[in-house]
Amino acid sequence: MSRSTTAISATQFGAHSERPPSAVSMIAAIIAATAIGFAIHQHGGEYTSGAIALITVALVASVVAIIQSKNSSGDRSDGWINLTIGAALALQLIALFILWPVGDDHSQAHRNLANHALYRSLLAMAAMCILIGFTDVKWARHWWFPALLFLHLILGFWTVRASPDPHIDVWMFQQEGAKALLTGHNPYDAGAVNFPDIYHSTLPGKQHVYGDGLVENDRLKFGFPYPPVSLFCSTLGVLLGHDTRYAQAIALTLAGLFIGFARPGRLPKLAAALLMFTPTVWFILGRAWTEPFVVMFLAATLFCACRKLRWALPVALGLLLASKQYLAFAVPLSFLLIDDFSWRSIRSWRQWITTLCGAAIVAGIVTLPLAAWNFRAFWFSTVTVQKWAPFRWDALSYLVWAGFHIDSKYTAWSWLAFVMVVPAMLLSLWKARRGPGGFALAMSLVYLVFIAFNKQAFCNYYFFVIGCLCCAIVLIGTPTNAECDS
Repeated sequence: MSRSTTAISATQFGAHSERPPSAVSMIAAIIAATAIGFAIHQHGGEYTSGAIALITVALVASVVAIIQSKNSSGDRSDGWINLTIGAALALQLIALFILWPVGDDHSQAHRNLANHALYRSLLAMAAMCILIGFTDVKWARHWWFPALLFLHLILGFWTVRASPDPHIDVWMFQQEGAKALLTGHNPYDAGAVNFPDIYHSTLPGKQHVYGDGLVENDRLKFGFPYPPVSLFCSTLGVLLGHDTRYAQAIALTLAGLFIGFARPGRLPKLAAALLMFTPTVWFILGRAWTEPFVVMFLAATLFCACRKLRWALPVALGLLLASKQYLAFAVPLSFLLIDDFSWRSIRSWRQWITTLCGAAIVAGIVTLPLAAWNFRAFWFSTVTVQKWAPFRWDALSYLVWAGFHIDSKYTAWSWLAFVMVVPAMLLSLWKARRGPGGFALAMSLVYLVFIAFNKQAFCNYYFFVIGCLCCAIVLIGTPTNAECDS
């Protein structure tokens, strides 16, 4: 490598970055994101032996990415990185071309030839945009990614239209919860919003979906089970198009936008494409899971951290922390978002505490009004119901694997997920490179471990991990925020 090339590389990655990032760490993150994507692509994200094997590959790759994140590879090995992400995108697009993307539980009238042709035509145009992204064609350099974002949004809207009535309680919760809020009723009060048990889970031979005592006469005894941020976003979708999933489609595209423009260059945009075209993306959107909102807030948080938007960082982080119950683990990892954080620096501690306090205020502003409406009902619907959730034999979890292959008694070890988080957290705090990329990597490892050892582990949870990894691919080489000044 010549001196001039080294100088250019150092300039590209910021004056504060003495060494270019590890290609090994970036490639490992790409492999982990792809492995998870294909694991949840099998059997609707439910347990299979092949899927749990891919989750194991992703877990190993995530550990490698964390350990190698501080190591310099000298030459960034752009060719290997481009080859890896190119192969991953090719496999994902092939998978999206092959299978009907939004599941089988909707009206067959929407699975006609015209709908297939429209979907594949849009997907082919998106694939062409991604292919152009790998080239150095000057006239296309600035428009291929905006065109990809537009096509992704159109495909998202197509997904909603192609799956008009998904048979899943998540969609029902969000639709009816939004309608209750718009009509002045408390969505968290089971007395005001009486959700039906669409699975008839208490009947003999039916799968036990909800906790004991939570269903009576085929009606659920709890209200809206997600935090208010999710409810507000869902309500926007209902206002825009009478379907919460329109807001989720916009959120997915915005997540891609934040990732793609977090840093200059080609790689961020390809990493955004890796997320936007993971094989289960339309299935997750079609089933109305709330993770698109969570991934959007995650990407916005990392965008603000990378772009030095210190006034906006607490806002984005507060919305992220308030968007899902399981995001409490992000609090101790959030110091990685602070520029040049040092354990011995009072300035670093002051900046971190200020950011967390700002995030707490934002989270309180968006949560407390609905929580205070009837706090007992709110707590029961959002916390107690989650705690009482039963073990699921269809979960993509090591507990299920142990139950099938060793002894069914291991299915009772629901505490194991919290225990396993501890070494994952310690490894992340010890080995993760300081900076937004380290935060994204740490989040991916901690939540991958937490989900993989949980009693309920489904594709929407794993999709959040994919979002963390795709953000990490962009930001691994960012020890400070200085590199993002350009």
